[in-house]
Amino acid sequence: MSTRVIFGHNTRRIKLNYLPNEIVLSTKATTKFSYIKQKVGITPNIMARIAILKALELDLKPANLEVPESLNQKIPRDIAFGDYSDVFNFGIKEYMDNHSYSGDIKELITNLIETGSYKIGNIKKFQDLETLF
Repeated sequence: MSTRVIFGHNTRRIKLNYLPNEIVLSTKATTKFSYIKQKVGITPNIMARIAILKALELDLKPANLEVPESLNQKIPRDIAFGDYSDVFNFGIKEYMDNHSYSGDIKELITNLIETGSYKIGNIKKFQDLETLF
């Protein structure tokens, strides 16, 4: 927590953290992201970020998100979100607020990745990445 002074008044900035210590990829997402890494060199953690953004863009209700059949790869928070943790923290918070979600955040992020991974088409060459944006 940090404190700063604005116009002679003390204000406190409280940094809320909605991101878990690690994220978990499903077996399907791990396989898909490993294939993409092999073909174009984009690492699974970057693909997981893209999948989260794709799922947030869809704005589905939490009950309508894909649920993975089995879990596989764990990625620590600092690697999963990197320098963009504040952006993802804000996006996850907004999603939770908009959908009045009060469940497990780690599970929510796993489901967002699973849903978003279906929106990532077949990436076979570097040029295919532009279809993501």
